[in-house]
Amino acid sequence: MSFDAFYETMLQSREWQEYARLMQERPQLFAQSELLMIETDARKIAKYEMESGKTIGVVYQSPYTMMVVDLVSCNGRCFTYERSLPTVARGAVVSMPMYNGRFVLLRQFRHAMREMQYSFPRGFGEIGYSAAENLKKEISEEIGAEVTDCRLLGEVVSNSGLSGEKVSVYFCEVTEPQSKKGYEEIDAMLTVSRPELESMIRNGEINDGFTLSAYALYCTVMSADTNQKQ
Repeated sequence: MSFDAFYETMLQSREWQEYARLMQERPQLFAQSELLMIETDARKIAKYEMESGKTIGVVYQSPYTMMVVDLVSCNGRCFTYERSLPTVARGAVVSMPMYNGRFVLLRQFRHAMREMQYSFPRGFGEIGYSAAENLKKEISEEIGAEVTDCRLLGEVVSNSGLSGEKVSVYFCEVTEPQSKKGYEEIDAMLTVSRPELESMIRNGEINDGFTLSAYALYCTVMSADTNQKQ
């Protein structure tokens, strides 16, 4: 196949068309840096694809995540780099629900690990929901409770080497939680005091990155509040 024919085929591919749409709709994802440049010239990308046999663009997409393969350059060397990005740009949340002074944790089966894991409730961003609205939705769906008060603590990124998703962390007071066993692989729900939570972290019972980083944010914010009051 000639290069021109290959180029025209690439331009019509789903992977490239979704990639071109992503560049137009979310240009911040393609912000350039002298440390790592993203190639956006279609002909140069087609040439690399033709020579390497690799596909550049949005190679997979679901309602929640997409896998993007970029052509990047560093110190004169070109190579592919994968990114996992949220399909919905904003709105993903990690909640830190508290009922009667005790944190609410879920025990869920995580497919990626093929293991059970303790964690705070969380959810992907969804079309039509702000982060605060998504918080209430996830609390209702995963622990059967209502949010009575909430506070945004900050944002976290689970794995910046792979994921570009910034997730909002909320501390919230909730009504009495209800068991949702079986929903989204939830095996159990438990409430723990702060010392019990810290003991689970020390003992390695909690290793979920979102939960650990959310708790770190919580401790920092609450400590700052205490210092301001003194």
